[in-house]
Amino acid sequence: MKPRYLIDAHVHLNNYHESERRPTQENVRDLLEKMAELEIDHAVVITSYKVDMDRPSVEELLELLSNERRITVVEGLRWRGDQRTDLFTLEERLRDGLVKGIKLYPGYDHYPINDPSLETVFRIAAKYSVPVMIHTGDTYSRTAKVRMAHPLLVDDVAVDYPDVKFVMCHVGNPWFQDAAEVLYKNDNVYADISGLTLGEFTYEFERYVAMRLKDMIAYMGDPGKQLMYGSDFPLVKMKPYLKFLQELDFKPDALESVAWRTASRLFGIDESQLAKPPPP
Repeated sequence: MKPRYLIDAHVHLNNYHESERRPTQENVRDLLEKMAELEIDHAVVITSYKVDMDRPSVEELLELLSNERRITVVEGLRWRGDQRTDLFTLEERLRDGLVKGIKLYPGYDHYPINDPSLETVFRIAAKYSVPVMIHTGDTYSRTAKVRMAHPLLVDDVAVDYPDVKFVMCHVGNPWFQDAAEVLYKNDNVYADISGLTLGEFTYEFERYVAMRLKDMIAYMGDPGKQLMYGSDFPLVKMKPYLKFLQELDFKPDALESVAWRTASRLFGIDESQLAKPPPP
């Protein structure tokens, strides 16, 4: 069954392999072409926690995407080191509606999500009613500290900041059951199903992950309230990930919520931004 719309709530425009390094404008073009080919109506682009030749700044992306109605931008924060994100300029971008969320990278940036220093970030998110996306679970980088990205730590901030909506990216993989408990307990916590593999699924791993997610769904009871579709493109290929979504066998109403309704509400994406333009 195909949902009415589809929002990919987790994509990037970074270069991940030196041999495939391209200008950001080409990565934008590739994303939009893939979206058109696979009938993805909207994508949430997340910037990195650092800026370098492979990771464009939020300013660069906002300039490139300024006229693109099919893209919503979430700003990734650098919270450690000498080049921390300037919270004043972040707040200005949120105030002006240029970015629609905040992404934190615990583990990668060597802090846990319940670090007390993040209070100001959470207060800003509450002020502008934007979600805070959190990397949870396994990490792409060998230098990351994976214990800092455990999904159980999200319960701490969900309890302490009930007015903030938190998104556990990658459903805490491989701690699916812990993530399910955090979702079941906290109405202000959501999760996307992105980044559960690199490239394409093997048959065996696809069956394993589908089984674990179905166990999560049975535990949660109503997955449509808190789960969102996301791929983690370009680390993940979009087409097999769409096939994976169908294999989770959501009931029709839950599928509509997972595919687009929950993300639309969370990121303030109006349905008019999803409707396909009339033919010329």
